[in-house]
Amino acid sequence: MYIHVDRDATAPPYKQIEDAIRGLIERGVLPFRARLPSTRDLASEVGVNRLTVHKAYQRLETDGLITTKVGSGTFVSSRSLRTQTEPDLPGGLPEDPSLGVWGPLFVNPRLATRALPSMTYLKECSASFVYAAPPPDLFPVEEFRHCTNYILKRRGAEVYRVGADASGLPSLKEYLIGWLAQHDIVATERTLVITTGCQQTLDLTRKLLVGPDDSMLLENPSFPGAVGALSPSGTGLMALPVHESAPPLDPSTLVNHQKRCKLMYVTPNFHNPTGLTMPLGRRRELADIALQYSIPLIEDDVFGALRYEGAAQPSLQSLCPRMVIHVGSFSKMLNPSLRLGWMVAPEPFAEQITVAKQASDLHTSTLVQTAMDEFCRRGLMIRQLKRVRRVFRGRRDAMAEALHRYFPRDSRWSVPEGGLSMWVTLPDDMDTRDLLALAQDRGVQFLPGAIFYFSGSRHNCMRLSFATENEAVIDAGIRTLGDIIGKRRLRLIRPATCQDRRAVI
Repeated sequence: MYIHVDRDATAPPYKQIEDAIRGLIERGVLPFRARLPSTRDLASEVGVNRLTVHKAYQRLETDGLITTKVGSGTFVSSRSLRTQTEPDLPGGLPEDPSLGVWGPLFVNPRLATRALPSMTYLKECSASFVYAAPPPDLFPVEEFRHCTNYILKRRGAEVYRVGADASGLPSLKEYLIGWLAQHDIVATERTLVITTGCQQTLDLTRKLLVGPDDSMLLENPSFPGAVGALSPSGTGLMALPVHESAPPLDPSTLVNHQKRCKLMYVTPNFHNPTGLTMPLGRRRELADIALQYSIPLIEDDVFGALRYEGAAQPSLQSLCPRMVIHVGSFSKMLNPSLRLGWMVAPEPFAEQITVAKQASDLHTSTLVQTAMDEFCRRGLMIRQLKRVRRVFRGRRDAMAEALHRYFPRDSRWSVPEGGLSMWVTLPDDMDTRDLLALAQDRGVQFLPGAIFYFSGSRHNCMRLSFATENEAVIDAGIRTLGDIIGKRRLRLIRPATCQDRRAVI
């Protein structure tokens, strides 16, 4: 692999290496699953420092073009623009040495490249703004332990039951039906299904509704885990722009598309990653399209209970109960490790997904379901919600204040009414992938905006989660980021300033 680095070019060496490899991948010169040289070998070949190559690889991995497997090497994880729409033919693909004899056996080798974004570039740090989930120290350990001990002693018949209901524990469903009714969601015993987390709902919904020749409409940017579950191969996706002044959606693009749209997916409350709340007009528009054209609409409401201020908008399920699949979870209120969620859907779909779920995992853990039921019925869930709302609101306010104090004046962000993250747009000359490497050297990390886009990209955006750090750490971390951004901008501006000064003299 020949790469030339021009020492006199304005682009730094790592950027030249990155662009060269990116071009080789897009033109198909480096095919899917091709192995790249090690950072040491490429650095020696090009004549640069090994850290320069490492930085180029890190940026390419952040964008999902390559992946590094410990002990095996670095491989191309994206197809060229020329071949990305071609069918998967295992016999015609170059073998991945790390897969051994298993390589040719996979029906779709690309599945491994469309899961959650690689976190191999994340390090131990003093301030992490990465994870949009409650930290371990907010989990009510003693209360949950008491509930678990109680059900093991007193509700053993439910916990140890063989052949449990695939749609969920009846008593937990009964509690959720009442709780959801207070949040504008109408559910019945036949339309509510307990799931092993929201990811299971997305995965099974795709398998039931979306064929290989169909397409889906997803918000762009969007949560990479949802994109991976709904489209493991990364194909058949249409982008729905996410911003406060998004134009009306043209339904003809859905029904007249080469691949007919079979599913829509949105996060209307405290969208991940932007934190925006979908306005009522857009909600009605999507509900009308779903009903008129019979397109199922997934309403992902995992952050919905984490509202800190403002009035809630009507749920999509209340606007279009015939076509909306409402999805919720305990992950953002308690902890993702519980893997416990729910789905409310029209009865025909609820019946089908229950059958598919039974074939997938028989049923969600009865131990976890029964413990959660006991936790909720003791009023501990309501108490936990009040606690985390208070904590997260304080952390959100601390981050907003720190951004106002330390970030450039021409940066843009909005303070979300709820959720766990803030979306920051920096000036156009900034690239948050570069900033991540600089920030990690000073003990701070975040998620670059590029990983949330499945179509196009915005390299000057970042998602900052305020969930896991206290107010003091948030202030210190944002201050560090602001200092890095300020110094980075000076480096970008200084060459032009010096050139202008020489011209004047």
